Amino acid sequence: MKLPLVCFIVCAVLIFGFRVALQLRRTGDSGLRLVKQRSTAPEVAATVLQACGLLGVLVLTVLDTASALPGQLDLGPIGATTGVVVCGLAVAVTMRSQYQMGDAWRIGVDASERNELITHGMFRFSRNPIYSGMLLVGIGFVILVPHILTVCCAVLSHVGFEIQVRKVEEPYLRRIHGESYDAYCRNVGRYFPHIGSQSD
Repeated sequence: MKLPLVCFIVCAVLIFGFRVALQLRRTGDSGLRLVKQRSTAPEVAATVLQACGLLGVLVLTVLDTASALPGQLDLGPIGATTGVVVCGLAVAVTMRSQYQMGDAWRIGVDASERNELITHGMFRFSRNPIYSGMLLVGIGFVILVPHILTVCCAVLSHVGFEIQVRKVEEPYLRRIHGESYDAYCRNVGRYFPHIGSQSD
């Protein structure tokens, strides 16, 4: 099994599997809010784009393992090392942010729920540090499996994140937290420090 596929499996287990298992153990609830009877168009679009990006990277890493991915660049050991380091950093950021959300952690939004506004830890520097970590995961796999299709998958995932954040999560948080959320947005960047504040 080649390094990119090993890295994909490790990232998936740590970011998704471990967190869902921990949430179940702590609260009896998986935290998954993806399948709903009345999903809005932005929710559906965000979920589909993120799923396509994730599955696309999985397919590409499997093809890479089978040496069946034509047109792939060869970045050599330096590329492999850089990709693993970026993915490792991404997983650390994502898992730390998930932990700091505590029982409020969710994948997806249930409009009937009211969760606390998390502003401590990683959330002092980014309103969406979990998505920041996932963006870094995408970059890591572009380096690990350097192919135009990997870039396309990363772009698909990013567009999905943007729709989820701007059209689903931010309106939800603004509705339930009001001015306190607006004040938070004015001081903290959307993904990275000082970038995307002021509710742009």
